[in-house]
Amino acid sequence: MSDITNVKVGVCDAWLNGVHLGHTKGGVEVTYEPEYHDLAVDKFGNSVVEKYLLGEKLMAKVPLAEFTIANLGIAIPQGQYAGAANARRTIGAGAGKKATDDALELVLHPINEGTRKHDIVLHKAFVFNTVNLAHKNDEEKIIEIEFMALLDESKADGNYLGFIGDSTQ
Repeated sequence: MSDITNVKVGVCDAWLNGVHLGHTKGGVEVTYEPEYHDLAVDKFGNSVVEKYLLGEKLMAKVPLAEFTIANLGIAIPQGQYAGAANARRTIGAGAGKKATDDALELVLHPINEGTRKHDIVLHKAFVFNTVNLAHKNDEEKIIEIEFMALLDESKADGNYLGFIGDSTQ
């Protein structure tokens, strides 16, 4: 049976390892992408008779509207804070640095729902995108961050990447 209260709109807050990332601009997007191997046999030609899961990707795009050194540090984890009161972000790390060293829990919480029942959690989110910093006189400076969930082997099968639901339980 249909229920109009299940139709949702609105923005979400983004929290990385318990730290609020601030205002966003342009909307947060979450993508789930499974990859399958198609099984076919001679008897049925190219018709697919079964599919086997090869892997999955869970990603989130978070366009941060607050242009701060802290947010630049999230967008560019291959560096360090430096200077008085950490007023500077250095950039660059040696080849071979593991992504898991910088992977943290990302929680996306719809702000207008009143509950946490539609939170989206990436257990081990790491930044994998190119960072473009546009300086224009007619647009906000947006730090667009793309997170990808790494597999968390400490979780149960079916929950390796993340979940949708109450993040407080």
